[in-house]
Amino acid sequence: MVKANKNNSLDLTLAKPFEPLLNPCRYKVVYGGRGSGKSYSIAMLLVLAAYKEPLRILCAREIQKSITDSVHQLLVDTIDRLGLLGHFEVQKTQILGKNGSRFLFEGLRSNISKVKSMEGIDRVWIEEAESVTNASWDTLIPTIRKDNSEIWVSFNPLDEMDATYQRFVVEPPPGAFVVKVNYDENPWFPETLEAERLHLKAKNAALYAHIWEGDCYANKDGAYYADHIIDKQISTIPVDRALPVNTAWDLGVADATAIWLFQVHGKEIRFVSYYESSGEGIQHYLDELAAYKHEHGIQWGHHIAPHDIRVREWSTGQSRQEMAANLGINFDIAPSLPIIDGIESVRRLLGAAWFDEENCKAGIRSLRNYRKEWDDKRQAYKTKPLHDWTSHCADAMRYCAISADTWESQPVLSLQTSRMRLAAYVAGDSSIGY
Repeated sequence: MVKANKNNSLDLTLAKPFEPLLNPCRYKVVYGGRGSGKSYSIAMLLVLAAYKEPLRILCAREIQKSITDSVHQLLVDTIDRLGLLGHFEVQKTQILGKNGSRFLFEGLRSNISKVKSMEGIDRVWIEEAESVTNASWDTLIPTIRKDNSEIWVSFNPLDEMDATYQRFVVEPPPGAFVVKVNYDENPWFPETLEAERLHLKAKNAALYAHIWEGDCYANKDGAYYADHIIDKQISTIPVDRALPVNTAWDLGVADATAIWLFQVHGKEIRFVSYYESSGEGIQHYLDELAAYKHEHGIQWGHHIAPHDIRVREWSTGQSRQEMAANLGINFDIAPSLPIIDGIESVRRLLGAAWFDEENCKAGIRSLRNYRKEWDDKRQAYKTKPLHDWTSHCADAMRYCAISADTWESQPVLSLQTSRMRLAAYVAGDSSIGY
């Protein structure tokens, strides 16, 4: 434990694992399980830094639908606990220091253009960073370019293939401070959490290792597809220009839109790419498809969408199906079936599926983590899926599976010819036409 006295009036203590955060460093990364004091300690240090000198601090996460999703309240509570309310003005969407400091709060996925245009950021704190995508990191990091600026990252790992885990734990930037901190290094770990910790430890070892020990999540309980996607199905899958590329969509309005791109040969379904974004109109996704077609020199097969694509929008009087048709994409409508029937269809489909390791990484992660909703009262899983970040990807795959009658009959090369072409490509013959 170290005294963190940075002024004459405050006397604070900081747990030992967080001591290096007091030193200048471009990347400060803290990860681990619940009860470690990660957020508590970082909030305290950033409030003190903003009290000591005028700083512009951006507090961000991948998805922030409202200010309540942010660390705004945590910072307000920290300011209050430190007796510094007289030095800060707490507003609804920002916190201002009397010395000119300013805390800003943004979601990266929906406001990345706004974040990109920000100037003069001294500190960035990315909380719950396990969900931040490579695209968000690639845009954010060059934006934080002020001299002596710092990027603070805190998270509980979920999947070892997550962009944040790979970027800052597996292959951290040179000179980065990276530390794993758990509950047993928190000298103020509360007794109420200790009871919860012991209860979960006795009940679910895999979930306990994730929540309390900060390990990547390996629990398959309640997961619909975790046992249906095996590593040997994931490889480098080149796009075959002799085969049409099909797409299966889940279209969001206020949330994400997900698209699977796949080719069919005989009984093989080759998922060559996955795309997901949010806060965009349908034109954005059609532009992405146009760029993909140009890059790979392919022709489109079927475009599959859920039945609600027929719903007319108040602003235009047109359905998104009509809008897409006007722009050259004609959708086939997936059958309207019970969700559980669709899940069974996906399980059958996955037995014949192959996934491109790089271009489908985000989609594979979502499918493996798509699971049933947990009922706290009954202490058992419900019979319906949990609606979370995995849902859009899983729904798009479900529409793909239940529409098999639409795309199974596509004309293809002979199986022998296709395998010869694939083998030649893998052997290094780029002229084969992939």
